[in-house]
Amino acid sequence: MRTRPLSIAALLVAAAGLTACQAPADGLDGCEPLLQPGAATGEVSVDTSGDAPEASFQVPLVTDGNQAQVLGGEGERAADGDTVDTNYVVYSGKTGELISSSYAAGAAGGAANPLRVSVGGESVLAQAVDCAAPGGHVVLTTTIAELFGPGAASESMDIAPADTAVVVLGVSDVRPGRAEGNPRPGQQGMPAIALAPNGQPGVTFPGSPAPAELTVMQSIEGTGPEVAEGDTVLLHYTGIIWETEEVFDSSWEKGSPTEMTISDANLIPGFVDAVVGQPVGSQVVVSIPPELGYDDPATRPASIGEGEHLLFVIDILDRVDPAE
Repeated sequence: MRTRPLSIAALLVAAAGLTACQAPADGLDGCEPLLQPGAATGEVSVDTSGDAPEASFQVPLVTDGNQAQVLGGEGERAADGDTVDTNYVVYSGKTGELISSSYAAGAAGGAANPLRVSVGGESVLAQAVDCAAPGGHVVLTTTIAELFGPGAASESMDIAPADTAVVVLGVSDVRPGRAEGNPRPGQQGMPAIALAPNGQPGVTFPGSPAPAELTVMQSIEGTGPEVAEGDTVLLHYTGIIWETEEVFDSSWEKGSPTEMTISDANLIPGFVDAVVGQPVGSQVVVSIPPELGYDDPATRPASIGEGEHLLFVIDILDRVDPAE
């Protein structure tokens, strides 16, 4: 049988057809998680005394569907649309062996990066972190196929797609997944913004040419600290070509927010000018003329034509690493 190596990046594979169940909210500050604990998660013990959590359980462990148990944590619990930063360890329910870990290089699955997931998304991880809080852990029992993809297998590790995977997630942070502030009125000559239930913006253009100069409109006014040039911030954004009204880039379509360092060395000048000075929690709408966008043909994406104006809708979710 041919097998495909397990990929850490595949942890974010969407879980098609996932059924969410309601769990008791006892001990979770009234939060009702999307996935409930069950017999399989009840068999897993977690030791959090070391640098990385360690799970122990009797093998073979078989799970009846996707089960999740939220353990501990303090502060705001993750709700639909929030962004959760988490590390992980993954074990084989068949053998009890460690498959992968993001806590240190050299684990069985190799070095990896922590995960950032949006609560309520289609992946089993996005469902599992609902109601998690910083400092807490989540025990998830699922299948190798659900976690890594339907073709995931490893002969050397004795892993098949239908086998149980045991995951322990260590939650480091919970951040808003959308701009949260005070709505602001629109501006003549700029598009109107309507928000989906999850906060994703829809844009209605005014039917007139783009402004000749850089134009920044605050559609939601946040209440957090102001972003300074050089700060690293967590953003959701949608980028649209004004002349064609076509989306050319969107973090919403990618499924999770993006971390960006706000500087001309990393971003186009018009984007930087729109974000610097804005309070965290804001949503800004910016029309960018060509000279402040991708003016250099060598760096301009193929989807953007010469002389075209750009429109960005930017949700400033959090400041990750303020400039010193």
